[in-house]
Amino acid sequence: MSNEVIVYKGRDNTVKVQLGRDVSESEFTSQIRSGTSINTPLLAEWVVSFENDGNDGKLILEMDALTSSQITAEVGFMDLKEMVGSSALPVFERPLEVVFRGTVTE
Repeated sequence: MSNEVIVYKGRDNTVKVQLGRDVSESEFTSQIRSGTSINTPLLAEWVVSFENDGNDGKLILEMDALTSSQITAEVGFMDLKEMVGSSALPVFERPLEVVFRGTVTE
């Protein structure tokens, strides 16, 4: 899959997302699961925030080293959910593949 996201185990991870539209009135959540369904095991959650104020559509997804160090899987899938009022909207056309990589340096 060409849109894979890399997460390094035992490290702080940051992913920047550019949606290209004003999202300042929206709230976002993102989870990584073992499969492409909400019924599959949860592997980790991203902390989602605006890079600026959301008017520029720029988001930052963050995961701390403690969270990433507890992941035992090698692959997973994530999406991004946008809440506008009480409506939940998908952001991506399909879930993105997440590849979990180990690290060498202590």
